[in-house]
Amino acid sequence: MPRKPRTGRDLDAEDGSGPDDELREGPSRTARKNASTELQKLGEALVALRAGAFAALPLPELLREAVVEAKRLKSFGAKRRQLQYIGKLMRRLDEESIAAVEAAVRDQ
Repeated sequence: MPRKPRTGRDLDAEDGSGPDDELREGPSRTARKNASTELQKLGEALVALRAGAFAALPLPELLREAVVEAKRLKSFGAKRRQLQYIGKLMRRLDEESIAAVEAAVRDQ
């Protein structure tokens, strides 16, 4: 019976490099998920922020509307989905905006 042909994974193991070493760039999936969770928690704090502090923040209009909508919602499931959406929008923010939101939450 003939031997099985060697796959790319078997060939990569001989030289010491893994099959995806050249493809991995940037943070790991766990690090990205942890950062996303932290931004979602910051979004929850943003929803709980009082109106005066919220109005002074430099936020994009889409994020501002999403926060106002989350304050309006009463259903647990709808509010949870809206908070996930806020977390997604917050991933698009630059570092200065995120720092401003953190400072406003910390000051409250």
